[in-house]
Amino acid sequence: MERQTNQINSEGQALANGVDVFISIPVYSGEYLAYGDSFLLQTLSGAPDYASSTADYAAEVISNAPAYTANIWYAYHSEGTAYPITTAPSTVTNMLTMFGVNSLAPLSSHGGIYQQLSGLLVGFEYEVTINFHYTSLTGTITFSRFYYANQNTTTAIQTGVTTALLPSKQVVFTFVASSTNDVVFFDFSTEELSSTSIISSIQIQKKDEYQVDVIAELTESGICKVLRQKIQEYIVDDEIV
Repeated sequence: MERQTNQINSEGQALANGVDVFISIPVYSGEYLAYGDSFLLQTLSGAPDYASSTADYAAEVISNAPAYTANIWYAYHSEGTAYPITTAPSTVTNMLTMFGVNSLAPLSSHGGIYQQLSGLLVGFEYEVTINFHYTSLTGTITFSRFYYANQNTTTAIQTGVTTALLPSKQVVFTFVASSTNDVVFFDFSTEELSSTSIISSIQIQKKDEYQVDVIAELTESGICKVLRQKIQEYIVDDEIV
């Protein structure tokens, strides 16, 4: 004998799976980049700077000047062989400047910074937020990561190459950690004869998603109620008599 019962009782409680209404809320936590939001004159003044000479500048930089020490900045710039020569990145209080030239159009110079992170959770998503001192100068900011497939290799793998066009006040990138010590790599290039990218801060945080019930506030009655989906009027139970 079959018996029909409601999916939701008079108290608003779900009696069947799948009738709750949820909303996904992102929560950002931690800070995984060192010296990203407090640039000083000495942040890059003593940092290692590599002059790249080949077309595959990123792989060359990581191979010849790897970020062995975590949580410090390294810098690089093209030296005029494969790409136009440019000035190495520099910092002053609350300002990191990356320089670009396009004297050998259509080839732009390349220059930037990179850092080995620590404490990442493999497979988790992270968000990179770059804030800029706004100017009208144009260029391209390129973000990518390097990681080592195992501890016994010296060859880093580049992944997640993503670009954003400037000018902009803020640029956001996301990535999923491939290792606990991914190396984040920031590059600047331009189509202008001369340009700069002036960064005020860079932040990297872990992103988590939480599912919470949707609650409607009934203003006139002064009560709140958890929203439910009414998928069917009734559910059918098999009852053996």
